[in-house]
Amino acid sequence: MKKGFTMIELLVAIGLFIVVISVSSGIFIKSLRTQRQIVSLMAANDNASLALEQIIREIRTGRDFSSGKSQLSFTNYLEESVVYELDSNSIKRNGKSITASNVNVVYFNISLLGERLNDGRSTRVTISLGISAKGALESFVTNLQTTVSARTIDS
Repeated sequence: MKKGFTMIELLVAIGLFIVVISVSSGIFIKSLRTQRQIVSLMAANDNASLALEQIIREIRTGRDFSSGKSQLSFTNYLEESVVYELDSNSIKRNGKSITASNVNVVYFNISLLGERLNDGRSTRVTISLGISAKGALESFVTNLQTTVSARTIDS
């Protein structure tokens, strides 16, 4: 008697092998796409954090603050007029974008406290920022908020 596999057993084994390979390759491809999206979101978060840090450094030495809903105006330590604003889903400083092209700024809100002259307080600026990565996980919005005070007290 010959020992071996029948044709039906081989077809069943090949069929199961194809199913297992198809499922595992689908999971692998999905995980690669997710990893790319997460890397893109992390890069957008890093860029937005750097832009926010730039704004904070300049606010600390600024004076004569005024704000709108998505705009902050003041005079920096070099006596230059500075305007930060939300325009076309990016943050702009005096009309020039400070956020990268992969960052989608959803909102940029400014709140001032102590901005009136002779109120004896240093101006406190609260910045709220919502960002997402362009092209990847755009529905996922990262919310950032910080409060910074100017070093000078307008007496």
